[in-house]
Amino acid sequence: MTLNTSAEYRDALAKLQVRIRDTLAGYDEILDRAEPGIRPLMERFSAAHAAHEADLSAQLRTHGCVPDEDGSFFSTVQRLVIKTRAVFDDIDEDVLNSVIKGEERIMQLYDEAMAAARDEEDLSLLSRQRGQIARLVQDARHLAD
Repeated sequence: MTLNTSAEYRDALAKLQVRIRDTLAGYDEILDRAEPGIRPLMERFSAAHAAHEADLSAQLRTHGCVPDEDGSFFSTVQRLVIKTRAVFDDIDEDVLNSVIKGEERIMQLYDEAMAAARDEEDLSLLSRQRGQIARLVQDARHLAD
């Protein structure tokens, strides 16, 4: 069953799903190299995004769209940046400011999708997921201080 949704919402949802898939690629690299001080938080971010991406992919299918299975070119860039950084520096608390900025961009994409959502179920899902990311960002800020 395809719900009556706008192209704007479907596009915003697809953009969010791809960005989260790209972000997961970055977290895969971070987790391979993370120092013990940040590893648990990075695992929580990765787990949240994996669950969110699965939910968003299901929502895209519900709305008659095919979710992206590979991510964008940005996922390759994410991996390369993190690998390069790991060559010159530890993946420790210093990476948190970059993580926070990336997560804030994702929260902006949630805001865009929520603004375009017409269905209460969609809005509830997006709001719940955004709230989870916001709490993790707060934890990252505390750890960065």
